[in-house]
This record gives sequence, structure tokens and C-alpha cells, in this order.
Amino acid sequence: MKLKDIGEHEFIKRSLSKYLGHGIFYDVYTEDGFTYKIDGFQLSYFFSFMDYYDIGWKAVTATVSDIITSGSKPRIILSSIGVNSEMEDKQLEDLFYGIINATEYYEAKYVGGDLNNSEKNGWIDIAGIGKKLCDIKSNPEEGDIVIISDEIGFTSEVFISYLNNFNIPIHEISKLRVKHPIVNKNILNFYKEFCNYIVSSTDISDGLLISLQNLSDRLNYSILIEEFNINPGVYENLRRYGYGVNDILKYSGEEFSSLFVVKKEKVKEIIEWLYHYNFSPKILGKLGKEGENEIKYKGNKLAISGWDNFKGWY
Repeated sequence: MKLKDIGEHEFIKRSLSKYLGHGIFYDVYTEDGFTYKIDGFQLSYFFSFMDYYDIGWKAVTATVSDIITSGSKPRIILSSIGVNSEMEDKQLEDLFYGIINATEYYEAKYVGGDLNNSEKNGWIDIAGIGKKLCDIKSNPEEGDIVIISDEIGFTSEVFISYLNNFNIPIHEISKLRVKHPIVNKNILNFYKEFCNYIVSSTDISDGLLISLQNLSDRLNYSILIEEFNINPGVYENLRRYGYGVNDILKYSGEEFSSLFVVKKEKVKEIIEWLYHYNFSPKILGKLGKEGENEIKYKGNKLAISGWDNFKGWY
């Protein structure tokens, strides 16, 4: 069967699970107090309002997002880059400048990597190593609260407009979220403050529903959603063009916001703390029954949709 028919996520569950077991549901690998992550994409992933500096920055942020959201402080960044030899040297220099600037912003150290020739568009992969600040004791229980750190929908607005030949207007903040995403480093202080009350976490990279499903599979509990934290301005803009909540969720990849499952006795204090440190959090819902790996919205099971590297949006 062709990969485009199986899909990236299903291939990982079917095949890689034979070698990695339950570890396939985790965004990072942690051992002896250190956290490891690699992420990347094709260099053809480009919009007209982006340049190669943005690509370098975005690639580092994609990796660092998982490291920070897991409760680890980024320490080391490495890269593997493949480019066509017809590329201009200034473009490649801009790419590295974006990598180095982002690494400095996240207070890590860029130590080099590998540079390759590619006959086609090329790629960028970023590997990161972080130091664990909080050793989460994953003890999920029915009723634990699911929190999202920030509003979503900004990247959905860009992706949906792209699919409509950019005939849908885009807020400037939405463009910035795509070209120059930033992970709020205060997440690390959040872990220091509430480590004992955090059950699990993940970032939102392939779409909110995919991230929620990963949490459900990881914890072996259903997740009961009451509301989504969609930016009102984005929602109203897309609604005028016939798009609703399901569409925004489907195209909500690369938000790099964080999902946290926390103990309910601390949830009020956690929400207040996140607001104080410039997050825009919301309680999405709670854990349901053990052994039910599904996402429900107001009692109805949701079909999981989002981005898949082999299938595209589905």
C-alpha cells in the first residue's frame, strides 16, 4: 500500500509501534534528565510573505516547541540541511541566520550539523537537546482538566486563504504566526511553579484534534471537550467566507501553542498564572473514561482531522 493511502500518522501507529511501543505517542524522548527531539520539513514550504530567514527561525521553533512544552530547557541545536546547488549563497546564509537567531532567542547553543546537496527543493531538519526541569508523574484520572495555553485559528486563516488563492483577507498577526512563530518561554517557569500538578502535555503542530488524540492515546482516557479557544476575529473573518469551527480545527497546524492536562484542584490558580504571564488560556474540557481513546465534543465523537505529511490535510 502506498504511503499516501496509509498516511503518516497511521504508518507510525501500524509500523513504528512495533519497535517503539507506547513511545510513539510522545513528542520527545527523555533519558537521564535530557530531552531529545528532531523535526523538519521541505524547503518548498514557502509563502510569498516569507524568506529564508523565516524558514530557519520556524524550523528551530518547531523543534524547540516540543522541548519546552515537555518541560525542558533547550540547550543544544543541530541542523541537517539539503539545498540545490543552484541556490544563491545569500539565501543559504539567510537560512543559517534564522537558525542562529532563533537558537539565541531560546537561550540555546547552535553547534553546527550537516550540509548536503539536493537535486530537488531540499529540506531542513533541526535536532534539539534539552535539560529536563520537571519530571512529570503521569497519573491521569477521570476529571483531570485539559487546558490550551493560547487562542488558535491564526494559522488556519493563512492555510484556508492559501487554498482559496489568497482571496480571503488575512490578519497581520496570522501571517506573523506562520512566518515567525514564537514559543512563550514562560512555559518553563510554569513547569517550575506547577510541576506536581501537570499530568501530561503536548504542543499543537499538526492540528489541535491530532494533538488531542495523541494525548488521549498516551493517557488511555477519552477527552471531553466543551469549547475551543478560537480567536474571535479569525472566526468571524472565515465565517463570512463559509468556513466554520470544523474547518478551523482541520487547518490549525503549526500553532505551537501548548496543551496541558492538569489536576483540577489547581486549575483556577493555573489559569490565573497563565494570564499573568501573557498567555490567553482556556479550559477545553476534561479527561473522560479510562480505556476510551476518543475525543468528544459536547457528547459527540469527533472525527480526527489535521495535517499529515503523506496525505496532506485530511
